[in-house]
Amino acid sequence: MRKPISIGVVGIGFGQQVLVPAFRSDARCMIAGICASRFDRAQQVAQALNIPRAYRDGNELAAAPDISAVAIATPPGIQATVALAAARAGKHVFCEKPLALDASQARELLAAVRASKAAHAIDFEFAEMDAWQQTRRILQEGSLGEIRQVVLSWRVETYSYRAQTHSWKTQLENGGGTLNNFASHTFYYLEWLFGPIARLSARLTPRESGGAEARADLWLEFEAGFPGSASIAADAFLGPGHRLEVYGDAGSLVLENPTSDYMRGFTLRVATRKSGRFDEIPVMQDAGGQDGRISPVSRIVSRFLDAVESGGEVSPNLRDGLRVQILIDAARAGDRTGGWQTVAGGVDQS
Repeated sequence: MRKPISIGVVGIGFGQQVLVPAFRSDARCMIAGICASRFDRAQQVAQALNIPRAYRDGNELAAAPDISAVAIATPPGIQATVALAAARAGKHVFCEKPLALDASQARELLAAVRASKAAHAIDFEFAEMDAWQQTRRILQEGSLGEIRQVVLSWRVETYSYRAQTHSWKTQLENGGGTLNNFASHTFYYLEWLFGPIARLSARLTPRESGGAEARADLWLEFEAGFPGSASIAADAFLGPGHRLEVYGDAGSLVLENPTSDYMRGFTLRVATRKSGRFDEIPVMQDAGGQDGRISPVSRIVSRFLDAVESGGEVSPNLRDGLRVQILIDAARAGDRTGGWQTVAGGVDQS
């Protein structure tokens, strides 16, 4: 029998809630260790989840000889440091979004995993869901005709804003903010659906000293020639949720989720000039009873483990993470300057 791939998990928030069960859903691996910002908390979680060993920090875990792959769920600045140490130690790396604090860090990390020939993946989850895959299929089939406009609205109130907690997610220096937490997903799936963004501008609010933006309004131009806009808020009391609208010259599409579960609850409706009305397209929903993020993450995990075993490439990977980081940096520059930022498609061209 083949020896299981040993996984070390860094972080006990998303780490224990999603990464541990996602990796445990695949029999090819085992969770061999976990660490947290406090060793006593890591020990408690390790005992509760029957994980053999707790580590004092991510660097210690990354250096452990019995760990084959490191899965990281920490704030971006910490993630970049741990992932770099893991890559340089020859470990395979599974990262959260956003990849780092800026594109410079992300480039260094991508170079490190390429040099070590390690498998690497990043957790962009929306493309793993049936509703989003059906949306992509409809766009590729061309039933909407030539795309005229894309409009995205994602307006919710997160726990950090509702409870007014002290959290890294609202602190810019630690990698918080709506661009990092929400628009990172948005940038990835918009390019996954519509192709590269050619240029963008942004308005971030509020601009509080030391605080991260709660709201991001983005204006986009795609290389394919049509415009897009995105309005994203993490402090929208009773916000309507997540909605993508696509308008073509032969039809329109609406993908939306008004529920508080970010991953479950999407409906898909399509209208054509022939039908003259919106018809709902049946989509599969992941089963309830567990965190809605576990199933989509598990699909990326499965491809990651395939790459660990075969040496192939995962999608999405850290190259995609760098591309998103370039777009995030451009949005911040657009907000500072009030002007458009060119973001040539891909990574090497940017």
